[in-house]
Amino acid sequence: DILRRANDAPYDIEAVTEEKCFGPGFAGETRVRLFDDAGVAVSCGEYLRLLAVDRARRRRGIGSALLRDAAPRVIAAEPGNYFTPGVPEAMAGFFTDRGFRETAKTWNLHAELQAGDAVRTPFRTDLSDELLAFVRREFGKIWSFEVSRARSVFWIENVGFAAVEANNRGLGTFGPTGVAKGMRGRGHGRELLRAALAGLSGFGYERAVIQWTGAVEFYRRSCGAEPAHRFATLTAC
Repeated sequence: DILRRANDAPYDIEAVTEEKCFGPGFAGETRVRLFDDAGVAVSCGEYLRLLAVDRARRRRGIGSALLRDAAPRVIAAEPGNYFTPGVPEAMAGFFTDRGFRETAKTWNLHAELQAGDAVRTPFRTDLSDELLAFVRREFGKIWSFEVSRARSVFWIENVGFAAVEANNRGLGTFGPTGVAKGMRGRGHGRELLRAALAGLSGFGYERAVIQWTGAVEFYRRSCGAEPAHRFATLTAC
């Protein structure tokens, strides 16, 4: 109820409330704080995952109190489990006024999906130990953790992969995705992207959210995606 009354992010928090409040991150389990029936903060390790205050109860110090108690080092942009990959730019001032500084910016893109898109390449789709070992070897433990939670994944052995709904299941999200260094420049990334988007279309989505990327031109050329929302990462000074 608090999140319903407080969410100013551009996505439906109700669809992912359980995942965001109680789903573990790479750093471990979450800590959820409530301030009466007016505010909530969720942290995981040194990251503040969520901070929300009922619109009718703002400017009374509730958000500041929750922030002090959480004592995060990084605001949003939590690796492995995040609602948004940073703070919406319009909301960053709340944190800079309280001693945080912007350290990075990134985009979420939106891509319209076409029903009936076909997957022509015979990708593997099993969420296997072999896949997770490849992702861990080529892209690190955090991505492997994230991919392990995906609803669906498309991959080519020792080449690359693309996951969908590894974060924010219920919102039609794409990513993470990657191609091994020695296999780049051959069109594999575009093929994997299109297969993953077709998978999202098959789940009934009309729009894909391509999360946390600066590769705007690649996605624009590959699937017609356009920038939708920009986010700032903030860290403690």
